[in-house]
Amino acid sequence: MRDEPDLGRMIAYCSRLTRQHVDQSLRQASCDVTPVQSRTLIYLSCRRGGRAVNQRDLEQELRLKPSTVNGIVNRLVEKGYILRRTSPEDGRCRLICLTKTGLEKAETIRATLDGAGQWLASCLSTEEEASMRELLSRIIENLENEVNKV
Repeated sequence: MRDEPDLGRMIAYCSRLTRQHVDQSLRQASCDVTPVQSRTLIYLSCRRGGRAVNQRDLEQELRLKPSTVNGIVNRLVEKGYILRRTSPEDGRCRLICLTKTGLEKAETIRATLDGAGQWLASCLSTEEEASMRELLSRIIENLENEVNKV
């Protein structure tokens, strides 16, 4: 009798393969950004009305150190995808927002990610996909509860 594969390892392996597939898809779509840069652009594009975001909020969203986020922001500024300015209310705060080019890049990334997601589920029936979503939602909730414990 064969042992069942460890669920945690299977999920981790799926995650790794999915990241590789998404990275390949982004390269094929000529998205000249790293995965974390793409996450940054998507996050900024979700802000209502192109509202500027405090760089600290981005640090919390990405769960990265300020110095790391500063490097990401610097590279995206160099590429012309975002603007960074000092907050008029608080000179210590840095505000960032997308440029028109950055918004277009975020839309390309989003479309690429949507296509990759559709491909990922293409081997499942509609019922299997619904079941998978429900099961993964429960696992995600369980993980979030554990990770976000104080």
